[in-house]
Amino acid sequence: MAKNLPPIFKIDSDKIPTAHNSNYYYSKDNHIEKIIKKDMPTETLSLKDKLDRVFNTRGYSFNIPVRITFAGKTIDTYLATRTNTSIITLDNESIPLSMITSFEIKDPID
Repeated sequence: MAKNLPPIFKIDSDKIPTAHNSNYYYSKDNHIEKIIKKDMPTETLSLKDKLDRVFNTRGYSFNIPVRITFAGKTIDTYLATRTNTSIITLDNESIPLSMITSFEIKDPID
């Protein structure tokens, strides 16, 4: 008992393509130059904006080296987290935001 398919599923042999995709290729000779994105200089950003750049990146914040100057001393460290009033480094040092005089991101963030 052979069942015939309804006409919606039938494909005529004339409509089947004989050429394969390997016969077609597309190329473009125009060379695209890489556009270098220039961000605002970090000197004009506020401390909150600099911290936002560190913590809102695609990667982890503890992989970005920073230099923090506060209370007459300068430390090169990595940031673990922040609160509304302070930041905590990977060295488990809590630094109040009001004491920070200079905050510098050592490597540019992509």
